[in-house]
Amino acid sequence: MVCRANAILSCWLIVGIVAIQVPLRAQTLYQQAQAAVGRNQLDSAYDLAKRAADAEPNRAEAQFLYGNLACAKAGRAGVFSAYGLARKCKAGLGRAVELAPDSLQYLEALAGFLSQAPGIAGGDKDSAMKLAARVRERDEVAGSFLLASLWWPGNAASKARADSVVAELAQSRLGEQSVQLRVADWWARTNRPERTLATYEGLAARAPRDAVARFFLGRQLVLMKREPRRAQGHLRFAAEAPAPDTAGKAAAFTPGAPWWRLGQSYEQLGMADSARHCFEEALRVNPQLDVARQSLDSLGRK
Repeated sequence: MVCRANAILSCWLIVGIVAIQVPLRAQTLYQQAQAAVGRNQLDSAYDLAKRAADAEPNRAEAQFLYGNLACAKAGRAGVFSAYGLARKCKAGLGRAVELAPDSLQYLEALAGFLSQAPGIAGGDKDSAMKLAARVRERDEVAGSFLLASLWWPGNAASKARADSVVAELAQSRLGEQSVQLRVADWWARTNRPERTLATYEGLAARAPRDAVARFFLGRQLVLMKREPRRAQGHLRFAAEAPAPDTAGKAAAFTPGAPWWRLGQSYEQLGMADSARHCFEEALRVNPQLDVARQSLDSLGRK
Protein backbone atom coordinates (compact mmCIF):
# COMPACT_ATOMS: atom_id res chain seq x y z
CA MET A 1 0.00 0.00 0.00
CA VAL A 2 1.40 3.36 -0.96
CA CYS A 3 1.18 6.02 1.73
CA ARG A 4 0.86 9.46 0.19
CA ALA A 5 2.74 12.09 2.13
CA ASN A 6 3.29 15.82 1.72
CA ALA A 7 5.29 17.50 -1.04
CA ILE A 8 8.53 16.30 0.49
CA LEU A 9 8.01 12.65 -0.37
CA SER A 10 5.56 9.84 -0.75
CA CYS A 11 6.23 6.81 1.41
CA TRP A 12 5.65 3.13 0.85
CA LEU A 13 4.00 1.94 4.04
CA ILE A 14 3.76 -1.83 3.86
CA VAL A 15 3.47 -2.75 7.51
CA GLY A 16 1.52 -5.95 8.12
CA ILE A 17 -0.15 -5.81 11.50
CA VAL A 18 -1.03 -9.06 13.23
CA ALA A 19 -3.07 -9.11 16.41
CA ILE A 20 -0.73 -10.12 19.20
CA GLN A 21 -2.38 -11.99 22.06
CA VAL A 22 0.45 -11.45 24.52
CA PRO A 23 0.24 -9.70 27.92
CA LEU A 24 1.62 -6.17 27.63
CA ARG A 25 4.48 -6.78 30.08
CA ALA A 26 5.60 -9.82 28.06
CA GLN A 27 5.60 -8.01 24.73
CA THR A 28 8.84 -7.01 23.12
CA LEU A 29 9.32 -3.41 22.01
CA TYR A 30 8.76 -4.58 18.43
CA GLN A 31 5.45 -6.21 19.37
CA GLN A 32 4.38 -3.13 21.29
CA ALA A 33 5.15 -0.98 18.24
CA GLN A 34 3.09 -3.28 16.04
CA ALA A 35 0.20 -3.15 18.50
CA ALA A 36 0.36 0.66 18.57
CA VAL A 37 0.13 0.75 14.77
CA GLY A 38 -2.91 -1.51 15.00
CA ARG A 39 -4.50 1.08 17.31
CA ASN A 40 -3.52 3.86 14.86
CA GLN A 41 -1.29 5.46 17.53
CA LEU A 42 1.47 6.28 15.08
CA ASP A 43 3.48 8.66 17.25
CA SER A 44 3.66 6.10 20.02
CA ALA A 45 4.39 3.36 17.49
CA TYR A 46 7.25 5.39 16.03
CA ASP A 47 8.86 5.91 19.45
CA LEU A 48 8.53 2.21 20.28
CA ALA A 49 9.85 1.16 16.87
CA LYS A 50 12.89 3.43 17.25
CA ARG A 51 13.66 1.86 20.61
CA ALA A 52 13.15 -1.61 19.12
CA ALA A 53 15.49 -0.83 16.21
CA ASP A 54 18.14 0.49 18.60
CA ALA A 55 17.77 -2.54 20.88
CA GLU A 56 17.87 -5.07 18.02
CA PRO A 57 20.05 -3.59 15.25
CA ASN A 58 20.32 -6.98 13.53
CA ARG A 59 16.60 -7.75 13.41
CA ALA A 60 15.30 -6.99 9.92
CA GLU A 61 11.63 -6.72 10.91
CA ALA A 62 12.42 -4.13 13.57
CA GLN A 63 14.47 -2.03 11.16
CA PHE A 64 11.79 -2.25 8.50
CA LEU A 65 9.02 -1.22 10.88
CA TYR A 66 11.10 1.71 12.12
CA GLY A 67 11.85 2.85 8.57
CA ASN A 68 8.21 2.64 7.53
CA LEU A 69 7.00 4.57 10.56
CA ALA A 70 9.66 7.25 10.08
CA CYS A 71 8.39 7.65 6.52
CA ALA A 72 4.77 7.85 7.66
CA LYS A 73 5.70 10.41 10.31
CA ALA A 74 7.57 12.45 7.68
CA GLY A 75 4.35 12.70 5.73
CA ARG A 76 2.69 14.49 8.63
CA ALA A 77 5.65 16.66 9.61
CA GLY A 78 6.69 20.15 8.58
CA VAL A 79 9.18 20.66 5.78
CA PHE A 80 12.35 20.71 7.88
CA SER A 81 11.29 17.88 10.17
CA ALA A 82 10.33 15.78 7.15
CA TYR A 83 13.85 15.84 5.75
CA GLY A 84 15.32 14.39 8.93
CA LEU A 85 12.61 11.77 9.22
CA ALA A 86 13.01 10.82 5.57
CA ARG A 87 16.69 10.09 6.17
CA LYS A 88 15.69 7.90 9.11
CA CYS A 89 13.22 6.15 6.82
CA LYS A 90 16.01 5.43 4.35
CA ALA A 91 18.31 4.21 7.11
CA GLY A 92 15.70 1.80 8.51
CA LEU A 93 14.64 0.41 5.14
CA GLY A 94 18.24 0.20 3.98
CA ARG A 95 19.28 -1.72 7.08
CA ALA A 96 16.36 -4.12 6.62
CA VAL A 97 17.54 -4.83 3.06
CA GLU A 98 21.10 -5.39 4.30
CA LEU A 99 19.85 -7.92 6.82
CA ALA A 100 17.37 -9.64 4.48
CA PRO A 101 18.60 -8.99 0.91
CA ASP A 102 16.16 -11.46 -0.66
CA SER A 103 13.00 -9.94 0.82
CA LEU A 104 10.88 -8.61 -2.04
CA GLN A 105 8.85 -6.53 0.41
CA TYR A 106 11.93 -4.78 1.74
CA LEU A 107 13.47 -4.27 -1.70
CA GLU A 108 10.25 -2.81 -3.11
CA ALA A 109 9.79 -0.46 -0.16
CA LEU A 110 13.36 0.87 -0.35
CA ALA A 111 13.15 1.27 -4.13
CA GLY A 112 9.89 3.16 -3.75
CA PHE A 113 11.42 5.52 -1.21
CA LEU A 114 14.57 6.14 -3.24
CA SER A 115 12.56 6.91 -6.37
CA GLN A 116 10.16 9.35 -4.71
CA ALA A 117 12.20 11.20 -2.12
CA PRO A 118 14.17 14.31 -3.18
CA GLY A 119 17.94 14.04 -3.22
CA ILE A 120 18.32 16.17 -0.10
CA ALA A 121 16.22 13.63 1.80
CA GLY A 122 18.16 10.63 0.47
CA GLY A 123 16.40 9.96 -2.83
CA ASP A 124 18.42 8.28 -5.56
CA LYS A 125 16.59 7.08 -8.68
CA ASP A 126 19.59 5.20 -10.11
CA SER A 127 19.82 3.13 -6.94
CA ALA A 128 16.07 2.57 -7.06
CA MET A 129 16.43 1.18 -10.59
CA LYS A 130 19.11 -1.25 -9.45
CA LEU A 131 16.90 -2.47 -6.64
CA ALA A 132 13.99 -2.88 -9.05
CA ALA A 133 16.20 -5.01 -11.28
CA ARG A 134 16.99 -7.20 -8.27
CA VAL A 135 13.27 -7.57 -7.57
CA ARG A 136 12.66 -8.51 -11.20
CA GLU A 137 15.30 -11.26 -11.01
CA ARG A 138 13.42 -12.81 -8.11
CA ASP A 139 9.85 -12.08 -9.21
CA GLU A 140 9.29 -11.06 -12.83
CA VAL A 141 5.79 -9.71 -12.24
CA ALA A 142 6.54 -7.62 -9.15
CA GLY A 143 9.80 -6.38 -10.63
CA SER A 144 8.26 -5.42 -13.95
CA PHE A 145 5.56 -3.30 -12.37
CA LEU A 146 8.08 -1.73 -10.01
CA LEU A 147 10.35 -0.82 -12.93
CA ALA A 148 7.40 0.60 -14.86
CA SER A 149 6.38 2.73 -11.88
CA LEU A 150 9.92 4.13 -11.68
CA TRP A 151 10.08 4.94 -15.41
CA TRP A 152 6.61 6.44 -15.70
CA PRO A 153 7.15 9.84 -13.97
CA GLY A 154 9.84 10.80 -16.52
CA ASN A 155 9.64 12.27 -20.03
CA ALA A 156 7.85 10.78 -23.04
CA ALA A 157 10.71 8.37 -23.77
CA SER A 158 10.72 7.21 -20.15
CA LYS A 159 6.94 6.69 -20.21
CA ALA A 160 7.28 4.67 -23.41
CA ARG A 161 9.88 2.51 -21.71
CA ALA A 162 7.51 1.93 -18.78
CA ASP A 163 4.75 0.91 -21.17
CA SER A 164 7.06 -1.48 -23.01
CA VAL A 165 7.90 -3.26 -19.75
CA VAL A 166 4.19 -3.74 -18.98
CA ALA A 167 3.30 -4.74 -22.56
CA GLU A 168 6.12 -7.30 -22.66
CA LEU A 169 4.94 -8.82 -19.39
CA ALA A 170 1.34 -8.90 -20.59
CA GLN A 171 2.30 -10.76 -23.76
CA SER A 172 4.41 -13.33 -21.93
CA ARG A 173 1.71 -14.03 -19.31
CA LEU A 174 -1.45 -14.14 -21.44
CA GLY A 175 -2.90 -17.10 -19.58
CA GLU A 176 -2.49 -15.65 -16.08
CA GLN A 177 -5.58 -13.83 -14.89
CA SER A 178 -3.87 -12.10 -11.95
CA VAL A 179 -1.19 -10.65 -14.23
CA GLN A 180 -3.69 -9.48 -16.83
CA LEU A 181 -5.77 -7.76 -14.15
CA ARG A 182 -2.67 -5.91 -12.96
CA VAL A 183 -1.85 -4.96 -16.55
CA ALA A 184 -5.35 -3.58 -17.03
CA ASP A 185 -5.02 -1.68 -13.76
CA TRP A 186 -1.75 -0.18 -15.01
CA TRP A 187 -3.42 1.16 -18.16
CA ALA A 188 -6.30 2.49 -16.05
CA ARG A 189 -4.05 4.23 -13.53
CA THR A 190 -2.05 5.84 -16.33
CA ASN A 191 -5.28 7.02 -17.97
CA ARG A 192 -5.40 4.79 -21.06
CA PRO A 193 -9.02 3.55 -21.02
CA GLU A 194 -8.83 2.03 -24.51
CA ARG A 195 -5.89 -0.17 -23.55
CA THR A 196 -7.63 -1.04 -20.30
CA LEU A 197 -10.69 -2.15 -22.25
CA ALA A 198 -8.59 -4.13 -24.73
CA THR A 199 -6.91 -6.03 -21.90
CA TYR A 200 -10.24 -6.95 -20.30
CA GLU A 201 -11.61 -7.92 -23.73
CA GLY A 202 -8.72 -10.31 -24.22
CA LEU A 203 -9.09 -11.75 -20.74
CA ALA A 204 -12.80 -12.41 -21.22
CA ALA A 205 -12.28 -13.85 -24.71
CA ARG A 206 -9.74 -16.36 -23.39
CA ALA A 207 -11.96 -17.31 -20.43
CA PRO A 208 -15.62 -16.64 -21.35
CA ARG A 209 -16.91 -18.49 -18.27
CA ASP A 210 -14.71 -16.49 -15.90
CA ALA A 211 -16.98 -14.28 -13.79
CA VAL A 212 -14.08 -12.07 -12.71
CA ALA A 213 -13.02 -11.33 -16.29
CA ARG A 214 -16.62 -10.69 -17.31
CA PHE A 215 -17.17 -8.35 -14.35
CA PHE A 216 -14.16 -6.19 -15.08
CA LEU A 217 -15.02 -5.99 -18.78
CA GLY A 218 -18.57 -4.93 -17.98
CA ARG A 219 -17.38 -2.46 -15.40
CA GLN A 220 -14.96 -0.87 -17.86
CA LEU A 221 -17.71 -0.45 -20.45
CA VAL A 222 -19.86 1.26 -17.82
CA LEU A 223 -16.99 3.54 -16.76
CA MET A 224 -16.44 4.50 -20.39
CA LYS A 225 -20.23 4.91 -20.90
CA ARG A 226 -19.97 2.63 -23.90
CA GLU A 227 -22.32 -0.10 -25.13
CA PRO A 228 -24.45 -0.40 -21.97
CA ARG A 229 -26.37 -3.35 -23.40
CA ARG A 230 -23.16 -5.32 -23.93
CA ALA A 231 -21.97 -4.29 -20.48
CA GLN A 232 -25.19 -5.70 -19.02
CA GLY A 233 -24.54 -9.14 -20.48
CA HIS A 234 -21.16 -9.35 -18.77
CA LEU A 235 -22.29 -7.83 -15.49
CA ARG A 236 -25.38 -10.02 -15.18
CA PHE A 237 -23.23 -13.10 -15.80
CA ALA A 238 -20.89 -12.00 -13.00
CA ALA A 239 -23.77 -11.09 -10.67
CA GLU A 240 -25.47 -14.45 -11.07
CA ALA A 241 -22.33 -16.61 -11.05
CA PRO A 242 -21.31 -18.47 -7.90
CA ALA A 243 -18.98 -16.44 -5.69
CA PRO A 244 -15.39 -16.95 -6.89
CA ASP A 245 -13.09 -19.02 -4.71
CA THR A 246 -10.92 -16.51 -2.88
CA ALA A 247 -9.46 -18.80 -0.24
CA GLY A 248 -6.02 -17.56 0.72
CA LYS A 249 -6.14 -14.52 -1.57
CA ALA A 250 -7.79 -11.13 -1.84
CA ALA A 251 -11.35 -11.01 -3.12
CA ALA A 252 -11.50 -10.57 -6.90
CA PHE A 253 -14.24 -7.98 -6.62
CA THR A 254 -16.45 -6.55 -3.89
CA PRO A 255 -19.60 -8.59 -3.23
CA GLY A 256 -22.57 -6.81 -4.77
CA ALA A 257 -20.41 -4.76 -7.14
CA PRO A 258 -21.71 -6.50 -10.31
CA TRP A 259 -25.28 -5.58 -9.36
CA TRP A 260 -24.27 -1.98 -8.61
CA ARG A 261 -22.50 -1.58 -11.96
CA LEU A 262 -25.43 -3.25 -13.68
CA GLY A 263 -27.68 -0.63 -12.13
CA GLN A 264 -25.43 2.10 -13.47
CA SER A 265 -25.74 0.65 -16.96
CA TYR A 266 -29.54 0.86 -16.67
CA GLU A 267 -29.20 4.45 -15.52
CA GLN A 268 -27.21 5.18 -18.69
CA LEU A 269 -30.16 3.82 -20.66
CA GLY A 270 -32.65 5.92 -18.68
CA MET A 271 -34.30 2.82 -17.15
CA ALA A 272 -34.78 3.99 -13.56
CA ASP A 273 -36.91 1.07 -12.33
CA SER A 274 -34.38 -1.52 -13.52
CA ALA A 275 -31.54 0.52 -12.05
CA ARG A 276 -33.35 0.70 -8.69
CA HIS A 277 -33.86 -3.07 -8.66
CA CYS A 278 -30.14 -3.64 -9.29
CA PHE A 279 -29.05 -1.21 -6.57
CA GLU A 280 -31.42 -2.90 -4.11
CA GLU A 281 -30.06 -6.30 -5.11
CA ALA A 282 -26.50 -5.04 -4.58
CA LEU A 283 -27.44 -4.00 -1.03
CA ARG A 284 -29.16 -7.32 -0.39
CA VAL A 285 -25.94 -9.11 -1.33
CA ASN A 286 -23.75 -6.64 0.54
CA PRO A 287 -25.48 -4.25 2.99
CA GLN A 288 -22.14 -2.50 3.52
CA LEU A 289 -21.83 -1.43 -0.12
CA ASP A 290 -22.24 2.30 0.49
CA VAL A 291 -21.80 3.27 -3.16
CA ALA A 292 -24.91 1.28 -4.05
CA ARG A 293 -26.85 2.99 -1.27
CA GLN A 294 -25.68 6.38 -2.54
CA SER A 295 -26.77 5.46 -6.07
CA LEU A 296 -30.15 4.36 -4.78
CA ASP A 297 -30.59 7.59 -2.80
CA SER A 298 -29.53 9.66 -5.80
CA LEU A 299 -32.02 7.83 -7.99
CA GLY A 300 -34.78 8.59 -5.50
CA ARG A 301 -34.06 12.32 -5.73
CA LYS A 302 -34.45 12.44 -9.50
